[in-house]
Amino acid sequence: MLHSSLGSAEVVQAVPVTARASAQRGSAMIEFVIVGPILTLIGLAVLQYSMLFFAKNQLNHAAFMAARAGSLGNASITKVKTAYIKALVPVYGGGTNAAELAESLGKATADVAAFSKVELINPTKESFMDWGNNPALMAKYQTNGKRVIPNSGLAFKDHNVGGNSGQTVQDANLIKLRIMHGYEMKIPIVKTVFKAWLKARDPHTDALYTAMVAQDRIPVVSNVTLHMQSDAIEGDPISAPGAGNGGTPTNPGDPPEGTDPPPNCSGIGCNPPPEPVDPGTPCTGADCPVCPAG
Repeated sequence: MLHSSLGSAEVVQAVPVTARASAQRGSAMIEFVIVGPILTLIGLAVLQYSMLFFAKNQLNHAAFMAARAGSLGNASITKVKTAYIKALVPVYGGGTNAAELAESLGKATADVAAFSKVELINPTKESFMDWGNNPALMAKYQTNGKRVIPNSGLAFKDHNVGGNSGQTVQDANLIKLRIMHGYEMKIPIVKTVFKAWLKARDPHTDALYTAMVAQDRIPVVSNVTLHMQSDAIEGDPISAPGAGNGGTPTNPGDPPEGTDPPPNCSGIGCNPPPEPVDPGTPCTGADCPVCPAG
């Protein structure tokens, strides 16, 4: 590059473009090393949460189908569980022929047996005590002494509240289910992080919940309520005497917090550091710490 100033010539050496580019070479790699793991973890977390979202939708649908079967099937818990398992076949692979469908049904059956809990919340034991003493219906269904809550003509029945259940006969004709299902996490690294978070918040009030978390599963709870479309036959209902809170609704507050301390994480996957294999003895392995001289 040549500049002229007051008749004198000054020669300035230009810096080559390649020299300037080489000075920045490798900066992108440094940025990726810093940001890449974080973006990878976020991406995997989004993927796992998306899979959980769609699984939750399917579990909600299965819970509705289970309640529908109970509504039409005399509140039979056996029919409820059978319908729930059948509705989960698409979650466990589905199929295009009888053999594939049978295989998926077998997987769903085994998983539900090990990692789910189906509870019939209503009608309760007290509901049958108040409204189930109907000899004609007991004889019709041959229940061998099990009580039956009538379903017909509810619009024309009175609204008296039973002394044991705190319910009217119309209230007793609602089927309520609570289903907890352990969704198996699939995405590596992220499932370790989710598991550590769930374990730290586990109040240890439900043994099945704790077992699900320990086996890399997220407890997903579905609640569903439908009107009965058949006479409810007494099975093994839960007991819930009287009107809740004396008939005065109250705020139950937040669920209990876990008492476990957070994990001592190391690494992106929240892996706890290993315990020393020879505590209290001289360290002889290759990974012994080196103390600074002082």
